[in-house]
Amino acid sequence: MKRTAPATIKDVADHAGVSRATASYTFTQPSRVSEPLRKRVLAAADELGYVGNDAARRLRMGHSLAFGLLISNTANPVYAEVAAGAEREASANGRFIIVVNSDDDPQRERDYVNFFESQQVSGIIAAPVGGVPAELLALRDQGTPFVLVGLAEGPHDFPAISGDNEQGGYLAMRHLLEQGRRRLLFVGGPHPHVDARLAGARRALREAGTDTSGGAGSPAPSLEVIRTPAQNARIGEEVAVALGELAPGDRPDGIFAGNDLLALGLLHGLIVAGIAIPDELSLVGYDDIEFADFAIVPLTTIRHPSAALGAAAVRLLLGLETEANLEGRFAPEIVVRATSLPTPRA
Repeated sequence: MKRTAPATIKDVADHAGVSRATASYTFTQPSRVSEPLRKRVLAAADELGYVGNDAARRLRMGHSLAFGLLISNTANPVYAEVAAGAEREASANGRFIIVVNSDDDPQRERDYVNFFESQQVSGIIAAPVGGVPAELLALRDQGTPFVLVGLAEGPHDFPAISGDNEQGGYLAMRHLLEQGRRRLLFVGGPHPHVDARLAGARRALREAGTDTSGGAGSPAPSLEVIRTPAQNARIGEEVAVALGELAPGDRPDGIFAGNDLLALGLLHGLIVAGIAIPDELSLVGYDDIEFADFAIVPLTTIRHPSAALGAAAVRLLLGLETEANLEGRFAPEIVVRATSLPTPRA
């Protein structure tokens, strides 16, 4: 009898002599199904015409034409730039990018890794909330490669690419010191990149401790650190409100923010508090997002090669690039604008 309706997953399960759950897992979580059962289900799908299902097509090919891109927060324009670079490179090579946002939620991040598995993506680019999720390592062990956009903690056997955050932090703090700033503050959230930026800032301070270029009467620089739960403009503004309540002599005269969103929130809050930027206080951000140049006082920042990182990650997955060839390619640079120069320059 000729079938008049499209085959369903139940039809496939019945025809293969397996449970509906097994048939479903074959297309959504193939690692949960043994190879003999997968072959039975796929054969049944072919016979019933279910092979037109996209999941079945991917299983027959072994992979899809898509790469997965996992980012921790789409509210940060840096990740939009990473995605843009990845999408341009993927398109140039006949591939596609599936972008997902964990919104700084580790459980949501793990769920998205499982989603990528169900979609049979041919590789994953990950900019995770913190460390690399165990699910991502497990998927790699099953044959799906991934590239970490960020710093890998400890020994690792997967490619990891990042700008030199330690050097970027060094450049930011050295610039503040060159402006004569001595009461310094670092504001940043809980992320390995931010830790590296703070380490670079401290290196610049150590060098300044033996530098006499400030003159005999110049006070030794000091650094206070405020660690925030996240890095966004609202938190930056909250920190600025607290600083505005301090007596002028107790406030910092130079601030290095862990990213531009924090810096822009600080800038807004400090101006509202009546603190003159940059005459009373110099401010430096990190990333050089598009909004940095359009702030009411254009923001001095460290330029981070976000789009180039996204493109390089795709090239690594395609085998068009090696991690060794990328070393040193993403050096940071300081972009000096109006928030950090306390005196006019000739």
